[in-house]
Amino acid sequence: MKTIEITKEAARKYKDGFPQLSVRDFVKNGYEEDGSLIKLVMDKKFVAYAYTAKQRNSDGWILSLNEQQYINVDFYRKLFTMAQVKRTKFYYDEETNAFRFFNGSGDGIGGLNIDYFDGFYVFTFENRGIYYHRETLYEAFGMAINDAKGVYEKLQFNVQNDGLKRRHVQGNKAADTLEVKQNGISFAVHLNSGDFDFNFEERDLLLGLKEKYASQKIILSCFSKNAAVAVAAKVGGAFKTVSIDLSSKNILKAKENFELNNIDAEKQEIRAMDITSYLNYAQKHHIMFDVVVLDPPVFVRGKKNSFSLNKDYFDLIQLALQSVQDGGTMILTANSASISMKKFKQLVADAFNNADFHYELEETYRAGEDFAVNKSFAKGNTFKAIVLSVSKDRA
Repeated sequence: MKTIEITKEAARKYKDGFPQLSVRDFVKNGYEEDGSLIKLVMDKKFVAYAYTAKQRNSDGWILSLNEQQYINVDFYRKLFTMAQVKRTKFYYDEETNAFRFFNGSGDGIGGLNIDYFDGFYVFTFENRGIYYHRETLYEAFGMAINDAKGVYEKLQFNVQNDGLKRRHVQGNKAADTLEVKQNGISFAVHLNSGDFDFNFEERDLLLGLKEKYASQKIILSCFSKNAAVAVAAKVGGAFKTVSIDLSSKNILKAKENFELNNIDAEKQEIRAMDITSYLNYAQKHHIMFDVVVLDPPVFVRGKKNSFSLNKDYFDLIQLALQSVQDGGTMILTANSASISMKKFKQLVADAFNNADFHYELEETYRAGEDFAVNKSFAKGNTFKAIVLSVSKDRA
C-alpha cells in the first residue's frame, strides 16, 4: 500500500468525515491506478485509508480513519453486517420488499450501491476502482448475508463488452418477472433482462401521493417511467391518470404495473411522446389537471428534443403550470447532486413568479431512511421533492 502525503487542510477535512478523495489534496502531484489502496498521512502521521477511482468530480473515496483497521474481507463484512442491521425494519415490513440495502459513502464505501429485491441483491459499481475489488466484496457479502437468493451486478462506467454491464453473478436467478412491493403497491422488475432501475428514492413521496393527494383527482404524470406515480395515485383513489414518457418501453412497463395492481390499464391514458409536446397540446385544448407531477431525469434525449434538468426545468415548470387547476397541486422532483434543496426551491420560486402564479409549500420529501447519508457529505443526499398548492397570483 502506497503512502501519500496530503495537505493540512485536507487532513482536517477527511478527519471531519468528508469521504470524497481529490488528488488536489496531495502534496506531490500524481495519481495511482484505479483501485489502488492508499494510506494518507500528514506530516507522516496517519489520516485515512482510501481507494483511488476516477468518478465524475472525485478521484476516489475514503474507507477508514482507523489506522488499525486493515482494508480486507473482514472490513467489508462488518460494513455489510451494519448495513443489514440498519435496515432491519424493511426486512420485516410485509408491505415493502424492495429497498436500498447499501448506500455508497453513507454506509462506508463510496462508489458502491446495493439494492434489495425480495431476496435478490443488485450491486451497482459506479467506478472502475471499486469494481477491481469485487471478488473481495462478494466474499465479504456472502459471509455477512448468507440467505441471499441471488446476486446481480450493474456497471455505471464504460466497458467494451456490453454483456458485462448488467448481469447475474451468483446464486439463483430471479423469475423472469419478479413482483416486488413498496407500501403495498406491486411493481414488476426483470432482473434477468437487466431491468434493475427502480424508484427506491421516491417511496415516501409515492406514499404521500397515495394517502393525501390522489383521491378523486385527475393526475398528470410527466416522465412517468414505470408509472409508479400513476399506479400509486390510482391505488389512492384517483379518478383518472395520464402518464407521459418518451420511451415506448416504459409504456409497456406502465401497463404491466397497472395490471399487477388490478387496475385496467386500458382505462388509463398512457402515451409515449415528448413531454413538452403533450403540455402544449393540453394547453391548446384547455385540458386541466388537479395534480401535475414533474419527475424528470437529469438528462434525456428524444427523437426531436432533449431535456436537461439544469437547463430546461425552469421553462418546463412554467409550461406545466398552465395545465394545473386553480387550487390544484404540483409535485416536483429533482434527483441530482448539482441541485441542492435550497437551489431547487429558488428555481421553483423564480419559475412561479415569472409565470405569474402563486404557491404554498405543502411538504418536502427526501429519500427514505434506507438511503443512509454521510452527514459531512450533503451531496450524497441527491433526491428531493416538493409538493405545492397552486393558485393564480391575484396580488
